[in-house]
Amino acid sequence: MAVQGIFHPVVSVADMATSVGYYRDALGMIVTFDDYHDPEAISQLFGLAEPRVHSVIVGCPDGSEIELVEYERPRGRAQVERQPQDAGLLAINLRVERIEELQARIEAAGFGFGSKIVVQTLPDGGTIKVLVCKAPDGVTVILVELPAGRGSLAAPG
Repeated sequence: MAVQGIFHPVVSVADMATSVGYYRDALGMIVTFDDYHDPEAISQLFGLAEPRVHSVIVGCPDGSEIELVEYERPRGRAQVERQPQDAGLLAINLRVERIEELQARIEAAGFGFGSKIVVQTLPDGGTIKVLVCKAPDGVTVILVELPAGRGSLAAPG
């Protein structure tokens, strides 16, 4: 028995419509699931009385997904500003193509950035383009354009 892969990260959101607008409309992800979680299961898993949790899963062409959940009952606390150096989940990194076009689409949709596009050189001499985005609810999304034919930061071959 061992970990087989990452199922999907879950992002708790304050307003589902705003978050779906970001992930679906600005980033171009596809909604693959939109429903409410079983209240009894959520109650047993997290110890909440009478929860109501809206779940929307957005997917990428490679089959990877992110789950967005809005706790309609009980409502959560306001987002606390966190810094990159704070412990905990730092960001969701997404592999992208045509990063400049995606940047323009995100900007046109009214969402902001934490950086400009930065070119980084990898140890093997390959380069990647990286852009830090500010998603709703203080979530940091990092867009990464890898060299053609490459699926990770690891050296090819």
